[in-house]
Amino acid sequence: MSHDGNALREKRIDDYLDLYNYAVSIKDEEWQRSILAELSAPAHDERTEVRKRQRDQLIAYFNDVNRTLIVLYRKLQSESEQASREQLWEQIWTLKRIRTEIGRKMRAFKEALNS
Repeated sequence: MSHDGNALREKRIDDYLDLYNYAVSIKDEEWQRSILAELSAPAHDERTEVRKRQRDQLIAYFNDVNRTLIVLYRKLQSESEQASREQLWEQIWTLKRIRTEIGRKMRAFKEALNS
């Protein structure tokens, strides 16, 4: 979060704490609960943003793996030497396993964001 974002967040919290203190002074318990709920919301929002950034990084990694797989498949089509073909297949299978794991992590992030 940027410095300006931190300053705005701190100002928002200070404002809510002032409101909470006023709600306590007038003994408005419903308003107190409402303010406490609002104060706890930013932490959830920040965690959600972190998860979204992590998910976006996984998507980028997934796309990089796919691009590399395409390059390797093209090399495989033009390669006639058996030893080189076997090496390409090993690389392809390794990347396919990595891609499967990334896909699992992406689904887990999607489920976490939707819950």
